[in-house]
Amino acid sequence: MPIPDILYISYERLPANWDENEACPVPPDLVIEIISPGQTFGQMAAKAKDYLDAKVLRVWVLDSKARSISVFYPDAAPQTYMGEELLTDSLFEGLQFTVEQVFQKAKIPLASE
Repeated sequence: MPIPDILYISYERLPANWDENEACPVPPDLVIEIISPGQTFGQMAAKAKDYLDAKVLRVWVLDSKARSISVFYPDAAPQTYMGEELLTDSLFEGLQFTVEQVFQKAKIPLASE
């Protein structure tokens, strides 16, 4: 499995006897990849498939040029969110935000700025 930019593993999915000094025994709930200069969306989509094949539950691909977040699911077609679209996910109950909020918090300016 490739190494992601960011990952999240729910503590609830870890075995009670897991030792923090050992390798994590479960795949991440969420992997986030940020498209870097020189990378293409197609490359990230292929990487997302690799993560899903490794039993990652969600993959989010952030594209700062398009100001979008594409969400890849193991059992459904990917969905792309942009601007003020509200991103919610049944995997993360209660979590909701707009794509624009993510880019503003990260202080990523609009391409024209």
